Amino acid sequence: MPTFFSEAQKSLMTAMLDRIIPRQGDHPGAGEVGVADYLDGAVSESADLRRLFSDGLATVRTVAARNGSAFEDLDADTQDEVLRKIEADQSDFFEKLVMLTYNSYYVNPTVLESLGLEPRPPQPKGYVVEAGDLSALEAVVQRGQAYRDA
Repeated sequence: MPTFFSEAQKSLMTAMLDRIIPRQGDHPGAGEVGVADYLDGAVSESADLRRLFSDGLATVRTVAARNGSAFEDLDADTQDEVLRKIEADQSDFFEKLVMLTYNSYYVNPTVLESLGLEPRPPQPKGYVVEAGDLSALEAVVQRGQAYRDA
């Protein structure tokens, strides 16, 4: 199991994740469902990500300290302010953090169950896809073949 993040970094990451995707009713927060472990694995595999996340997390700690406390100890509104500052000043880090967070969160079995979905791979059963209105494609169908047979 990858262990790029120290315990302090993992604690910080968990608190940040719970602000990026907070608990809402029956839907758990990203920190609650272990997204930090996924991030640890993803970051461990790339020297660029290790550098980006090391610098980003250090900046989060610094900005939080300017507010008088560790990020984990700040109230939710102040944590959000810190994250907005990070988003503005460290956009590469924040963008990658959010992308990896969503990639992990929405495949988590606990999250899928909270959304009323069956936590399983899409194949071999597949998923039901509702039929849509394809009338907007009629002009394409009427145009006919626009390429040569090879």
